Amino acid sequence: MPKSLADTVVNTSLRVKPEETVVINTWQHTLPLASQLAYQVRKAGGLPLVTLDMDEYWWKSLTELPVENLRRPLRHSIALLEETDASINLAGPEDPMTYRRVEAPQMAAIFDSFQKSYDKIREKKIRNAELLVGYVTEPRAKTYGFDYGDWKKNVEDASNADYEKIAQLGKKLASTLQHARQVEVTSDGTSLKMEIGAHPVFVEDGIVDQEDRNKGFLFTSIPTGYVTLAPKRGTTEGSFQSDMTVPVVGQLIKGVNWQFQKGQVVKTGADANLDAFQKLYEHSTGDKDQAAYLSIGLNPAVKPGYLNDQMAQGTVTVGIGENQYLSGENKSSFQFQASLSKATVTVDGQPLVHKGKLTI
Repeated sequence: MPKSLADTVVNTSLRVKPEETVVINTWQHTLPLASQLAYQVRKAGGLPLVTLDMDEYWWKSLTELPVENLRRPLRHSIALLEETDASINLAGPEDPMTYRRVEAPQMAAIFDSFQKSYDKIREKKIRNAELLVGYVTEPRAKTYGFDYGDWKKNVEDASNADYEKIAQLGKKLASTLQHARQVEVTSDGTSLKMEIGAHPVFVEDGIVDQEDRNKGFLFTSIPTGYVTLAPKRGTTEGSFQSDMTVPVVGQLIKGVNWQFQKGQVVKTGADANLDAFQKLYEHSTGDKDQAAYLSIGLNPAVKPGYLNDQMAQGTVTVGIGENQYLSGENKSSFQFQASLSKATVTVDGQPLVHKGKLTI
C-alpha cells in the first residue's frame, strides 16, 4: 500500500523521531491535511503543534495595517523555534488575487518581519518541509489562468515521482558541478557565465537528512527535484532572458530579463507585468541585487507552466537575492527566480544540459 503524503513527509522527508517537537503551519483550506500530519507526528512519537493562518486575517493585515505594525517580528514565533526540531508548512493563502491591491511597502515590511525567524531556523538547524499542494486551489488557478484539474494532477504526479531515482540523478549532476570551476548558460537571449568557487552543491531530493543539516541545507518541499548552488560572489556576468512565466503577487510576469556585471543585477526588464517584480524588489533590503543561485531541474513528472518550473527535468533556473541557506554570502529580505526551458549548460566546457535535456 503506497504511503500517504502525510506519512511520507513525517517519516521520510523529515524523519521525525520520538520526543521531537514538530510545528505544522496551516491555512484554513489545508486543515484536513494538517490534521493528518499531526496524527503521523504523534504516531512517530513526536509532539505536534498546529498553527493557523487565515486568508481574511492575512489580507486585512496587508491592506489596512501600517508598515510599522507589519514589520514587527513575531517574538512568540521566534521563541517557539527554540523548542522546535522540525517544521511543516502548508502553502497558502487560498486566494492570491488580493496581492494585486497590496502596496509595495507593506509587502517589504511583512518580508522583513520574517527575517529573525529565518535566522533562528538557520541557527538551530531546524528541518523544514513545504507542501506545495496548498497552492493548488481553484481561486489561484483562476487568478493565473491555470487549468485547475491539469495543475492538480501534475502536482500529484510530481509528488509521487520516484525520488530515489531523482536523488541518484542529482548526485551525478552534483558531482560534476562540485568539481568544476566555471558554468556557462546559453539560450535565446541568454549568455551567462559564473564561477562556482568553494560553495557546496545541494541535491533537493525531498529529504532533509543529517548530511543536509551539516551543510546548512534545511529546506525541502513536496513535490521537489533539482540540484542547486550559490555561485562565487561577484563572478556572474552577462545577460539572462527567461522564456517562462513567473506567477507572483496575483500576476503572471512574462519574459523576466536581467543584465549582470560582477555578480550584480544592473538592469531589469520583463515583457509583461514588470510592476509585479518591482513591487517586491523596490522596498526590499540587503543584497537583493546579487546573483544568488543556479538550479537544474530533475523531476521528470513536473510539467512546466505552473508554480514548480524549477523542478522540471532539464529546466535551468537563476535566482537573485537571499542565498545564505545555500552557504552563500547574500543576506536579504528578497529572493526571486526565473527559468529557462531550453537552455544549454556547459561545465568547464563540457555539456551538462543541451537545449533543455540532461546529457548525463
